[in-house]
Amino acid sequence: MMQLRLPAAAALLAALAFAAPARADAVSEGTQLIRSMGDTVIAILANKGLPKAQREDRFRQIYRANFDHAIIAASVMGPTWRNTAPPVQQEYLQVFEVYISKVYAAQLSTYSGEKLDVTKGEAEGNGATIESRIVDPKSGRTVDIKWRLRPTGGKMKVRDVLIENISMAQTQRREFAAVLQQRGGKAEGLIAAIREKIAELDKR
Repeated sequence: MMQLRLPAAAALLAALAFAAPARADAVSEGTQLIRSMGDTVIAILANKGLPKAQREDRFRQIYRANFDHAIIAASVMGPTWRNTAPPVQQEYLQVFEVYISKVYAAQLSTYSGEKLDVTKGEAEGNGATIESRIVDPKSGRTVDIKWRLRPTGGKMKVRDVLIENISMAQTQRREFAAVLQQRGGKAEGLIAAIREKIAELDKR
């Protein structure tokens, strides 16, 4: 039902050649953020004996540090966000973070040596888009990935990930819209559905 299909090999980004100097900082900072995140992910994946709970906690830390959680969560909830009481919004933000962390941990556990190579970096407004490509060393198959980053709280953070030009945020928003329709259009219904999904992930 609900699945944020983030790439399974967010790692090993190479340096970029920057364009206009006035815009280079956003591209440079965004690239370094992705590279640092990738290095951290690879270190976690290399530790095959890491318990599931610890792996999930570490991915939660990665998500919290590198993704613009509040913006992403509000965006994927859609118009319902504006009509939701602040206490319920906070509950949703907490549950959504746990959910995303568990999805990360589950999907990245399938990592099998893929490499992510940067192909291009461009300024986009006051942020940047980093284009990359995952290469499977076994099959030679490639998957194109774009990372959209914007400044938040004094640093660059990921706002969206596009896999083969399909926005993961927009995909999640459509899936949440369907859930909201099934659950009476209320945030509480969406939160309940996310909790159910978390319970499913815990059983795996």
